[in-house]
Amino acid sequence: MRRLRSLALIASLGWATTVSADALLSSAQALFKPIPATPPALPGNEATPAKIELGKMLYFDPRLSASHTISCNSCHNVGLAGADGNETSIGHKWQRGGRNAPTVFNAVFNTTQFWDGRSPTL
Repeated sequence: MRRLRSLALIASLGWATTVSADALLSSAQALFKPIPATPPALPGNEATPAKIELGKMLYFDPRLSASHTISCNSCHNVGLAGADGNETSIGHKWQRGGRNAPTVFNAVFNTTQFWDGRSPTL
């Protein structure tokens, strides 16, 4: 009888854990949706081929930095998924910052920018 109770307890714990895990998984999956095929239009700043080309040129141009040695791609490297892969990023005058560079991939879908969310846009 004692053995039967132990088996029943183990079975009920396993079932409860499965139900709890299933609820957690469903809740988490609801937070993640597929990325839309087209980015949202930015009011008053529609993307055009000329703007896209200009953006590429500016993104890779180190002359925009104070030292003329760092481009956006230095920290947000498109070859490294739009980030730099470092624990903390190296910035102006080769000083380490307090954070790493967030990815720029799909940034248009973010409601805030930067790790601390200090800006709605770049």
